[in-house]
Amino acid sequence: MLGYCSTSNTSHFQEEQKLQPNIAGSSSRQYTPHSRPQHPQNDLSIEKMTTMLAEVVVVVKEMSRDVQFIKSELADARFTPGGHRGPAPGTTLEMTPIDLPIMNEDNFNEAESSLKNESVCQSMIARLALVGGTSSDSMIRRMLSPALTNSLACHFNWAGKGNKQPFSRTVMQDCMFAAARQFDRKLSYLDLSNTVKKWLRCAPEREGGITRTLLFH
Repeated sequence: MLGYCSTSNTSHFQEEQKLQPNIAGSSSRQYTPHSRPQHPQNDLSIEKMTTMLAEVVVVVKEMSRDVQFIKSELADARFTPGGHRGPAPGTTLEMTPIDLPIMNEDNFNEAESSLKNESVCQSMIARLALVGGTSSDSMIRRMLSPALTNSLACHFNWAGKGNKQPFSRTVMQDCMFAAARQFDRKLSYLDLSNTVKKWLRCAPEREGGITRTLLFH
């Protein structure tokens, strides 16, 4: 009797198992998402192109601002310290004994000696402040370009690393910082140094040397 019950229960259990669906198997087949091929190289290329385009947009916007400034300057081509139009009282562009742009290192050393005179230094500050600009960064570059030739700028970097001269230790740099602060009272020394570093670093390229692909590195 016991053997019959055991056999009957086993058969009944097996029948129930046949009737029940394979839940685990069907669930696995139903909810497993389709895997998509991964393309890490494509992702990196897209990210690189996005970064490059963002940098291009920044450069274009900066150039657009400079163009707008030039247009306004042509209409009324006078800027004074602090960003106000019109010349400052008693100031002209011909008020220092230093000829700009400075052409070579000997001329630069002579200019440095002259700028140690307080009246010459103040005159240079007023002269540089007249260039104006659409921003502090723009004004600093507009002071550097007419003050130093590209060939002379190639002999300088900010800290004097390598075999170059330290522009950060010059009286001319002090004059530029003072002039830029008249345009923007919030300008920091770090702001000035960052702009000057970039301008000096690109001097060989402007002079016609090896082109540096800034946007791709």
